[in-house]
Amino acid sequence: MIDTEKGKAEVARFAIDVAIRLALIAAVVYTSMLLLQPVAPLLLWAIILAVAVYPLFLLMRQRLHLGNGLAAALMSLVLLVLLVTPVVILAASAIESLDDYARMLMKGGHIVPPPPESVRDWPMIGQRAYEFWLTASNDLKALLAAHVGQIASLGRFVGRIAAGVFVEVLQFAGAIIVAGILLAYAETLTESVRGLAGRIASSRGRHFLEITGSTIRNVSQGVIGIALLQSALLGVGMLVAGVPFAGAITFACLVLAIVQVGPNVVMIPVIIWAWMYLPALHAGLFTVYTAPLLLVDNVLRPIVMARGLQTPMAVILAGVICGTLAGGLIGLFVGPVILAVFYDLVVAWVANGQQPQPDTTPDKIEV
Repeated sequence: MIDTEKGKAEVARFAIDVAIRLALIAAVVYTSMLLLQPVAPLLLWAIILAVAVYPLFLLMRQRLHLGNGLAAALMSLVLLVLLVTPVVILAASAIESLDDYARMLMKGGHIVPPPPESVRDWPMIGQRAYEFWLTASNDLKALLAAHVGQIASLGRFVGRIAAGVFVEVLQFAGAIIVAGILLAYAETLTESVRGLAGRIASSRGRHFLEITGSTIRNVSQGVIGIALLQSALLGVGMLVAGVPFAGAITFACLVLAIVQVGPNVVMIPVIIWAWMYLPALHAGLFTVYTAPLLLVDNVLRPIVMARGLQTPMAVILAGVICGTLAGGLIGLFVGPVILAVFYDLVVAWVANGQQPQPDTTPDKIEV
């Protein structure tokens, strides 16, 4: 029938109709993506947060006998408090410290302690570092006046970083609010997403959805949870030891732990400072307390992240590291999810190829 003129015309008409429909669908999808692009990071963070705290949301709703809306509002409020409180404390501590140092500088006080004589023995830069440090200790005001241009450039750089952090905090606060809305309609949204996943890939689509949820929860507990615990314990130790700018250093440890760099970059200089300026007993106790904390994430993180997952730990860690390098903090969650799904696809494909094929050779005919 296709060889006839009427059949060819019907096939051409069908192809044109399909092309037009695909073009319209592509245009709608492309326009929707353009419209959502400004808020895409916020929506992605909201989804990640909603998936990560969903078990806690269910526990709160059951224990407190709350409705979905009230439980979601309470969860959002708790998350906002956990976000805003450290930021406010850190900002207040930084402002107070800078104000105290400014008053000491105006009164001619010594802000920078004198350098120890051991600095002279540092290779290559020891003598210059000692002289610069000594000048800063004796007359910091004159040193600052001689380097106004460099200080202004540093101030602008720090200001840009502070502005970026402030914007990120606002975006994260907005994501928490949106996550609360998602939690309020969690059952309906879950069924819709499961239906969509089943429509796309049948039962395997729902399996991929379970992998996504489990990976996000394990990564949030293994990375962010361990980072919070580690930085909090380090901060307590620095406060007890009297380390200056303990709040800012603690925040830096938290960020470095989340992005998989580790707090060692910051804490090793702090330990060196402790041995230079604290009594030997205090410095020894501080070192004994701090050193195990710098290694605790290497022990706890694999245990927490691998709990309940069939995906190998190496795949999850590769996703965390590569995702962070490629996409920043969001990539920390997206990377392991993508690699976990890819790993499951490869395993299913290999297993399907190894299934025994039916024997189609004809039976031997006995004479």
